Amino acid sequence: MQKPFLKLGEYLGTPPITFKSKYNFYISEKPLKCEEKDWSEIIHTSKPLKEKNFYWRFSPKKPFWAFKKDWPPEKIEIKVWLTSEYIEGRAPGVSRRIVKALREGRFAIKRTLNLRGMFVEEAKEAFEEFMKEAIINGDSCVLIVHGRGLSSKQEPVLKSKVKEWLEKGPYRKYVLAYSSARPCDGGLGATYVLLSSKPIRK
Repeated sequence: MQKPFLKLGEYLGTPPITFKSKYNFYISEKPLKCEEKDWSEIIHTSKPLKEKNFYWRFSPKKPFWAFKKDWPPEKIEIKVWLTSEYIEGRAPGVSRRIVKALREGRFAIKRTLNLRGMFVEEAKEAFEEFMKEAIINGDSCVLIVHGRGLSSKQEPVLKSKVKEWLEKGPYRKYVLAYSSARPCDGGLGATYVLLSSKPIRK
C-alpha cells in the first residue's frame, strides 16, 4: 500500500487532504480536532474484545495519588497548662498576661538550678542560695529543674516543695510569677520563675 494514511483517513471519515508537502506527506490545512467526551461515558459504553480473547477490568486499588500522605506527620501541640501536673502562681497586681508570656517562654532564662536527686534539706539550701544570687545579680527570669516526681509513692516531693518555697519562703516577696516550663525546657519537671529586683509590697 503506497498511501496507508490516506486509506486510513478514508476509513475513519476524516476531511479530505488539500495539499502535499515536498516530502510527499499528505497534510491537512488545519489540525484535526477530536470531540471531547466524558471519560466515564466512554468506559461504560466500551466492550471487551471477545475476538482477541482479551478481558479487562478496573483494579479495586486506589491510585497512589488518591491516598492522603501520612508523612511528615502533623505536629501534636501539647498544652501543658491544661494538664493536672501544671502549676502556676502570681503576686497581687501581676496581670494574667504576664503569666501567659512566662509559660510561653517569652522571657530569657538567665540562670538554671537543677535539684534532681537531692534530699529536701539539701535542695532547700541550694534553692535559697540560688534565689539570693539571682536577686543580687538582677536576673529577671530563672529556671528551676525539680523533676516530675514519678517515682514518688504519693505526690512529687521536690516539685511540691519548690512551689511551697516560692509562695512561703524567705524570697517570696521577690517572686512576681511562676509557671511550669515548656517541654523544651523541662516541661512539667521544671518551673519558670519571674523575679523582681525589689521586694513586692503585699
